[in-house]
Parts: sequence; structure tokens; C-alpha cells
Amino acid sequence: MATIDLKGDWSDADVSALLASVKDDREWRLEIDANGIVSLHDMTANPTGDDYDQQLHGFFEIWSAGTDFVGKSAAGDKDLVGKIAKAIRENYPKLKGTEKFIYVAL
Repeated sequence: MATIDLKGDWSDADVSALLASVKDDREWRLEIDANGIVSLHDMTANPTGDDYDQQLHGFFEIWSAGTDFVGKSAAGDKDLVGKIAKAIRENYPKLKGTEKFIYVAL
């Protein structure tokens, strides 16, 4: 599975590669850890709780299986990739709001 290191140079193409690195067959959540690493977390096999979430820099909503927010189809959707990339840029290194939950109008 791909990751993005926000402390280095990255682009929308990296977001596309991240989305393409998993299948749309389970629940996924995009997360930014405390070290600025963006990854997709398998929520189906590894549910999280408040203790886990508090260790993160931020996280997006849970994307349910079959909704085309991850996988090859999502990776090819330039509008979706652009919105996710913009939300990441707006919320790292400092969160835009006061919550760790990062809402993106998709």
C-alpha cells in the first residue's frame, strides 16, 4: 500500500497512487499520522477508537466499500483526487479547524 510523506515534495499524482493502491472492497479511511505520513487505514479489519484517533494529526470520513472513493476508478477521477489533495494541503502541517476530523465535500 502506498503512503505520502507530507514533509517532502508530493503532488496530486501521489494522491492518485495512494487511492489506486487499495481495492474498493471494504471500508477505508485516509489518515495523516503525527509524523505527516498519509495512508489508507482498513477500517473493516482494524476498527479504531478515540485513543487511536487522538494519536493522529487528522483523518477523513470512512469510505464504505463500493462507493468509488478508493481503487483504480477513484484514482482516475481528477476532480476527486484534486479535492482530497486540497484538503490535505489545507490541513497539514496545521489543521484548518479545531477538530482532527477533516471534512471534504466530495
